[in-house]
Amino acid sequence: MELRRVTPEPGRPLQTYLDAKLVIPNSFRRSQLPKLLMRQFVLLIIALSSVAVLAACTGGKTSTPTSAPSSDATMLPEGEIATPTALPAIAAPGEVPKGLEPVWEAYTLLVQEYVEREKIDPKKMAEGAIRGMVATLGDPHTAYVSPQALLMQSSELQGEFQGIGAEIQNSPDGKRIVIVAPIKGSPAEAAGIKPGDLILTVDGEDTEGWSVIEAVSKIRGPKGIPVDLLIRRLNSGEEVTVRIVRGVIDQPSVKSRMLEDAPYGVIVIDQFTAKSGPEVRKAIAQLKAKGAKGLIIDLRGNPGGLLSTTVEISSEFLSAGLVTYEVDGRGNRRDWKVKTGGTAKDIPLVVLIDGGSASGSEILAGALQGKCGQARAVVIGQKSFGKGSVNTMRGLSNDGGLYMTVARWYSPGGCLIEGRGIEPDVVVSLPRADRNNPNFEDTQMSAAIKQLNFQTGSAAAGR
Repeated sequence: MELRRVTPEPGRPLQTYLDAKLVIPNSFRRSQLPKLLMRQFVLLIIALSSVAVLAACTGGKTSTPTSAPSSDATMLPEGEIATPTALPAIAAPGEVPKGLEPVWEAYTLLVQEYVEREKIDPKKMAEGAIRGMVATLGDPHTAYVSPQALLMQSSELQGEFQGIGAEIQNSPDGKRIVIVAPIKGSPAEAAGIKPGDLILTVDGEDTEGWSVIEAVSKIRGPKGIPVDLLIRRLNSGEEVTVRIVRGVIDQPSVKSRMLEDAPYGVIVIDQFTAKSGPEVRKAIAQLKAKGAKGLIIDLRGNPGGLLSTTVEISSEFLSAGLVTYEVDGRGNRRDWKVKTGGTAKDIPLVVLIDGGSASGSEILAGALQGKCGQARAVVIGQKSFGKGSVNTMRGLSNDGGLYMTVARWYSPGGCLIEGRGIEPDVVVSLPRADRNNPNFEDTQMSAAIKQLNFQTGSAAAGR
């Protein structure tokens, strides 16, 4: 790593203090039978083709590009949005939609001629057909959700969350499930689950080809009930079985502190919950009162959360303009603007990210960064996860649902987040030592302190 001082450019408030030449690997990177099945097929196809009905954040109504979501919108984890109750698709037409004739013909032949008629189950066939249609899209964030899994998702929206406490996504090849980050203080963290761990089996069931929703339905369960995960470690390739006793997940939000050896405050945002906005605002006020000359926003391991909260927190540090925007499959754009009343619009700012920073944390970092954002903060650490899809859930007539990608997030300057992540201004790796070790050196935090020293001209520079 080579340190160098950068001459400030006229009119540009940010300068990084080092040029890091480290290359960090992308871590993450029958009679009624025909009618019953027909309805399932038609409902799905209409659901897939009617973007206006399915667009996120609208509650089934058309919105203008710059409007905020309706007040009755329910926010899903990871910056996703849905209406309070999953909406059924619109009524089925009387004819088979063009292009689906072979599906209907195949089903009719099976009902009329297949030898083991007892095996003909319209519900199972409908689910299988839906899964097959979705699989052709090749989108790890779009999946059929069984009635059981949808019920579980609804429970989470009501604030009930029992499981192991870890954010998961599909692996880059879409074949497996990978840990983005364990939630701090969760059973997963206590059991030693780490970002990048690849989940090979869940209680002996092979995870190959699973969607995220399928994995969630298998991994979650009542508190006190264990689940065995066979995982492959990211760096070593070692395969180990980890038993995790499920618990009630108390999702942390915000912590703050003043540094002992520098005049700066640290705000750690573990997730973007409904309470995070006021908590961040309170933390800012407290740290300012203690004389903080700069702030370090720590988003490492933050898997995301509520989009509304992400916009709210971003607005604390910005005066105007965009936080992010989304573009749907028809090219329609929706802007999410900075809210007024920010309380830390001028204080020097550094943001820390890593491979566990995903979704909402990537939106925040991207909004504040100079490369594609508003040049408000220097971003330090490692490349973020790259979860920038807008997803929504829509109900089907079998009580299942379709979870699908409806748009992509972009940073204010037009940088796509999905699959690319946020590249830090200053790349700094962390040693592989145990963070709980008293001698552990947080090199990324040290880099943040040096950057603030450089920006503020602090006498503490050189520490």
